[in-house]
Amino acid sequence: MKVQNRYYRMELDDTSGALLAMNKGNKELIRTGVSRPLFTIRFRDISGGIHDVGAHESKAVSISADEGSERIEVSYSAFGELPLRVLVTIRCPKDSPFTYWRLDADHAMDWIIEWIDFPNVVVPNDLTATGGTGKLVWPFNEGVLIEDVAVRESSFLHYIEPNYPSRGISGIYPAIVPSQFMAYYDDSGGLYFGAHDPDGHVKCVEFYPDEDGIRLQFRLYPGGGAYDMSYDMVLGVFEGDWHDAAAIYRDWYEENASRDAVPVAENNRLPDWYSDSPIVVTYPVRGRHDMDVMEPNKLFPYLEALPHIERLAEAFGGKIMVLLMHWEGSAPWAPPYVWPPYGGEEAFRSLADRLHASGHLLGVYCSGIGWTEQSNLIPSYNRKEQFDQDNLADAMCLSPEGDLPYSDICTGQRRGYDLCPTHPFTVETMVSEVRQMIDGGVDYIQAFDQNHGGTSYFCYSKTHGHPPAPGKWQTEAMLDLFRKLQETADSAGKKALFGCESASAEPYIPELLFNDARFNLNYFIGTPIPLYAFLYHRYINNFMGNQVTAHDAFDYGRSPDNLLYRFAYSFHAGDLSTVVLTENGDITWNWGVDPNIALPEKEPILTFIRNTNSWRTGAGKAYLHQGRMLKPFPLSGVSLQRFAMKDGRELAVPAVLTTRWEADDGSQAQLFVNYTLEEQVFYVESGVCSEREAVLLAHPDGSQPLTLQADASGTLPCTVKPLSAILIKISGK
Repeated sequence: MKVQNRYYRMELDDTSGALLAMNKGNKELIRTGVSRPLFTIRFRDISGGIHDVGAHESKAVSISADEGSERIEVSYSAFGELPLRVLVTIRCPKDSPFTYWRLDADHAMDWIIEWIDFPNVVVPNDLTATGGTGKLVWPFNEGVLIEDVAVRESSFLHYIEPNYPSRGISGIYPAIVPSQFMAYYDDSGGLYFGAHDPDGHVKCVEFYPDEDGIRLQFRLYPGGGAYDMSYDMVLGVFEGDWHDAAAIYRDWYEENASRDAVPVAENNRLPDWYSDSPIVVTYPVRGRHDMDVMEPNKLFPYLEALPHIERLAEAFGGKIMVLLMHWEGSAPWAPPYVWPPYGGEEAFRSLADRLHASGHLLGVYCSGIGWTEQSNLIPSYNRKEQFDQDNLADAMCLSPEGDLPYSDICTGQRRGYDLCPTHPFTVETMVSEVRQMIDGGVDYIQAFDQNHGGTSYFCYSKTHGHPPAPGKWQTEAMLDLFRKLQETADSAGKKALFGCESASAEPYIPELLFNDARFNLNYFIGTPIPLYAFLYHRYINNFMGNQVTAHDAFDYGRSPDNLLYRFAYSFHAGDLSTVVLTENGDITWNWGVDPNIALPEKEPILTFIRNTNSWRTGAGKAYLHQGRMLKPFPLSGVSLQRFAMKDGRELAVPAVLTTRWEADDGSQAQLFVNYTLEEQVFYVESGVCSEREAVLLAHPDGSQPLTLQADASGTLPCTVKPLSAILIKISGK
């Protein structure tokens, strides 16, 4: 069956319903030549046994369409002796570039549906690395652009099918994958593939090599028996690049009536410091890295760090948020218990009071909803006796077979299990720990480190009251937990914020409003892009994060300026800067790096942060703090910076990074960031100053504006000084 309109031509297999083609003009967006099953369903029997059923196994397939083929139905039955019927419905509006897919599965068995892969989409592997011009867009960890699938497959982040026990780095939504779409495009057009689901159903959103193509995988977790899909899988075509694909998803998200996220400018839950754009300064108080001997370092007792904090505050010209690591009185990274703090409550409170007296802030890292039986860092920390006496196995995430193996999360630091968010013990323990932290003077709690994006992990328990399989119940349970934690802070009369590792996933944005970004992980996959900021920055600000593992991506000896580039990347994406300190109070490359490695040059870092953060609180505040990202006007004449990577690649990125923003009053601003030690000259397409008044601001306080006029070539020449930024402000309509 063929469906065609002015945007695309789509073809389905008449005998199996498989997707054979989706073309935009002459561009084939689906890898042709193979008829792949349109869906695969995994069932679990009452013992946890696996039964996979694919569309190709149906012996009775019928395809029907209304006049004009605007609605197509493909029904499947006769799956051997299985009492299973599947109906796939495809809507193809005649004047739309998109098609809308749903699947219903009805069965009369005591099995549960664990997951459904649907629809099966494989795009050509004609990415840049193969000599083509193709690229993939994946929302993993705030967004990554992929030009060579082999880069990821050769790294520790290579594709592994999501399973139990969970891995924090699996491509799960809502989790380390915060959004529900992917895209493939080249110079001639693109394929958009997304789930327009407003209710937070759990999904796997992944990609991996598939024969001579690339599989774009949506795995849906219904969390129960029969399945009646309540949202659309959207497949269609577009023109442009990743910004244009993201705009499709954002349009749907912002038009969604059930969206709970509140624009930053309207959110009265935010504390005053949120708009002050504090620089996050993070360090441990014992040990020098995660796997070190956990003896007190030179930043303990807590007040030993204050001279370094005051020095940095003066150098940066702004507020500091201290974000402590290895401060827990239990053991470092040994959830769920953290209180009382290492060194005692009085010493901890003295740090909070001194910081607050100087106008600064105190935050702490915690490790989410895990249970630590044995710390591998503090051998004396063992809670096996409590685990057995209190029958805490009942609160843990169980396997499909009902077993309880050890967790796969942070196995170097601890041995233990994953807590189920529906169990009262989990909620009560987290609330108790948070109450004590708030009373201890903490302003920000990165409570869900290891729960990337705010996720919980897979649980198949039959006694917790949730369906015995992954599903939407996880999202609902985490939201309930977040709200209880916020109520705990509110009841103490404090506007404390909570966050997680990686940016908070879409359903969790209203509750986790300040998060530890992990764009640096994307250097093991491709090139980071500010996709998350494009989608959600109007509703949330995050911070650069501690950049853990960056030393395994970049060759610091051969590319010492990579840290300046990472600061610039974070700034141009609208995030707050983060510096990691050694025990001597020096800025280092990232958390977890060898403490004996040569340090980065200090002065350029101080200069860059001082020059750029002032834009967030000055003339750029309406854009960088609470603006909505737009596709930037193109630049030309920009030189490239080349960084040596540990895997032998060379990462080439522009010497000037740029993003464009829209303020609430309709005005726009394009930001240009020079992180190099040399002045940069480039040209901006003249659209930046057509029809509206445009002025160039070279000073963060907005002084000395320069009205712009394009030259005879239709472009606008610009110059940015070293380690600084400029802004072109465009008036509202």
